Amino acid sequence: MKKIFLVFTTGIILLCAGPARAVNLTGQKVSVHDAVGAKRTTFSTSETITLRQEVSNTVNSASLISFKFSILNPAGAVVFRHTGNSAPGTAGGAQTQLSGISIASFYTIPGAYIFRGEATLDSETVTQETPFTISSPNITLTYPPYGARGLSDQPLVFRWTASGASRYRITVSDNAGLYNPVHTTVNFGEGSYSYPANPSGPREQLVTDQVYYWKVEGLDSSNNKISDSNIYNFSLKGQASSQSRNLMVSDLALSSPELDLTKPLNFKAVVFNTGSTTESNIGVKLSLGGISAQDSPKSVISIMPGEKKEIPFTAFMPSDQQESLAVACVDLFDDNIADNCKTRLFSRNIGTTPPATAKKKLSYDQIFAEITKRLGPDAAKSLEGYTFESLNCTNCTQDELLAIITALINGNAQLIGASVAEAGGAVPAAPDTLNTPEDLDQTQEETPETPLEVQARARDEAGEWAGNTEAFPSSEASYFVIKVRKEWNKLWSAVSSEESPDINFSEKMVVGVVSGSKDRAETVRFSGKRKTDAGIVFDYYIIEPPEGAAASAPVYIFKVYDKSEEKVEFNRLDVMKR
Repeated sequence: MKKIFLVFTTGIILLCAGPARAVNLTGQKVSVHDAVGAKRTTFSTSETITLRQEVSNTVNSASLISFKFSILNPAGAVVFRHTGNSAPGTAGGAQTQLSGISIASFYTIPGAYIFRGEATLDSETVTQETPFTISSPNITLTYPPYGARGLSDQPLVFRWTASGASRYRITVSDNAGLYNPVHTTVNFGEGSYSYPANPSGPREQLVTDQVYYWKVEGLDSSNNKISDSNIYNFSLKGQASSQSRNLMVSDLALSSPELDLTKPLNFKAVVFNTGSTTESNIGVKLSLGGISAQDSPKSVISIMPGEKKEIPFTAFMPSDQQESLAVACVDLFDDNIADNCKTRLFSRNIGTTPPATAKKKLSYDQIFAEITKRLGPDAAKSLEGYTFESLNCTNCTQDELLAIITALINGNAQLIGASVAEAGGAVPAAPDTLNTPEDLDQTQEETPETPLEVQARARDEAGEWAGNTEAFPSSEASYFVIKVRKEWNKLWSAVSSEESPDINFSEKMVVGVVSGSKDRAETVRFSGKRKTDAGIVFDYYIIEPPEGAAASAPVYIFKVYDKSEEKVEFNRLDVMKR
């Protein structure tokens, strides 16, 4: 009996040893690294990353440890998956990594992504996860706001929305081209920089009533530029003003309750002018959980004393946050900075089902009118005479098609897969493009996913000319303001063999933009002209070719405007991709 008992007991011991192998494979860590191997938690879309997983094994096995890597976007969808990495099943530590993954290949929206690593040996699997954040490649400047005048900050602190770069280069200059800047510095990943009160160089000392221009560039760990901001301008206070200036964000709320917080949230921010002066071209920004809204910033063209304006925004709640802080701010240095922002905390546990409301039905003509209204004056003018024949969306339900049209009308989506048909032949190609007339001779000597249907823009109508040119090789965009016929003839001869268009330079002037080689532009267009305290600003934007498509020669646009002796600046808006 004792022998039987002992054998039975031994049998139990042997049976119990089997399940203990479930802990033989243990996860140690998973991590995300940049291109030079530095471990980081924030990145921008222009970078490449390395995924790494480490495990430990307490037994020897003839099998291999197999690894599977996945990346989940802020909505929880798997946007990247890789299998095939393996390591010997011998006892001890095992590590594997996958390098050179382009963030642009899986990026969907800014926010918190998750790297999930799975290791399997025989029947055992361990799963490890780590979050990392991907931000927009565009840096948004927040302070001083665009066009700020009469600043009296001591010290003056420059602020911007970080893009996930390792470090940032801040440039301050007394000219819009940022040539020979008065001050340049690099910080290490912070989203702000305090200008020195007593700089070492005499030119670095900022003086009152001088307009200064500043810009921030994101750098990776190898000092390569990976993100960029627009150029803003400001001036320091020279003398006191008798007029009061105060814009406040008086309210911030959801336009309608939303139960599913994985979907886009529609916000409304109310801007109230409690000062005594009319404010113009004021930027309004919104972020949720530290991530800028997809349509932020927006511009308030004009707001009079006592007037309120409601600004809509659309933002995603980061998937790794149970509660997210929404922040809406106006970009204005006024008499009461404390009320320039409004905050509100949103939780995943709140929300009610939106009440059913009657949906407005639009005819084709009404849809076309609403969309063209939001395309801007230049685009709308080019569509004059066209009619809206059809709208096709393969496999769309009625509600899905309605959502698409609503997003187009609200400005939350861009028109893709569109085509314009007309009777008759194409307009003959017009000239090619630009740099300053004074430097023209020297410049010439040095010369050795879903498509957006964009027709060739070479055209000659309403005092506007666009096309391609190799006449001005430069990595940066070039800008022109032509007020004399001699300069115009010289410039035109560089881009076209045809006779230069006749322009009345006693009343008109020509402004132009030529893209640089680093812009990878397919088309450049003017968005509009606006008045600022410093003079006139011409806004323009660039459309890039589809991913993988070869870039054409640099593109240009020239356009006739009423002549002005005021200072002229150019401001590039966000790049659009085909």
